[in-house]
Formats: sequence, structure tokens, C-alpha cells
Amino acid sequence: MMPLFEQVLDKYPDSVKIVYKHYPLSFHKEALQAALASLAAAEQGRFWEYHDELYLNQNSLSKEKYIEIAKNLGLDLKKFSLDIMRPSLRKKVEEDIQDAQKAGVTGTPSIFVNGRQLKIRDFQTLSKLIDAELAEGQK
Repeated sequence: MMPLFEQVLDKYPDSVKIVYKHYPLSFHKEALQAALASLAAAEQGRFWEYHDELYLNQNSLSKEKYIEIAKNLGLDLKKFSLDIMRPSLRKKVEEDIQDAQKAGVTGTPSIFVNGRQLKIRDFQTLSKLIDAELAEGQK
């Protein structure tokens, strides 16, 4: 089965935009570094590929693993290593955390459609919510 967001983009290619926000949970000791690493990869246009590799390797995350993933994806390692330490990336994660807290997020992953939180994470439920929002936008 195709991953949820791929299904959404396949069904709504011109109507839906996916925005990813970071919400590193404090009890996950590597969560903040993983968020920063994915943003460093985004600086080279490879956010989603890096993101997917992080999830595949979530039980073995470490500084070495972040570099290994970057290397395997063909990223410029010098740029990646510098970007991961940039204060602006940390600020972006902090802003995402504030946005999540304002929206009432308590865990991850959380999915919202135009500010409405999806309670059940499956394609049928998400599709109904998107269709309702699209219909509302046409009124």
C-alpha cells in the first residue's frame, strides 16, 4: 500500500500542499538532532528523502548515522555539517514547536487540514476531510 501522503498527493495533485512541521518530543533524545539534520538536508533539496531514511533508521539515530544518511544520499557533507549547526535551523524548529503547542499538538505524528486536526490517520478519513475543505472553499 502506498504511504498516506503519497496517496493524498496522487488523488489531489493540484489541490493539496503538504507542510511538514517539526515537533521533537523531549523524551526522544535524538529528536532535536534528527530535526536539525533533516533541515540541513532540506538546504540541499533532499528533505523528504532524508526524512524517510530517518524513519527507517529511527532505532539507531546518532551523529554518525546522520552523516551516513547524508553521505548515502549524495549530500555535500561539508555543507551538511555546517548547516546542521546553523542557529537559523534551530530557530525554525523552535518556531515549529511553538506552532504545534498553539495548535494543541501533544504527540506525533499529527495531521491537520486547514487547521482541523485529523483524529483517525487513514486515507479514507483524510480524504473526507480534504473533500469537505475543498467544498467549503468553493462556496
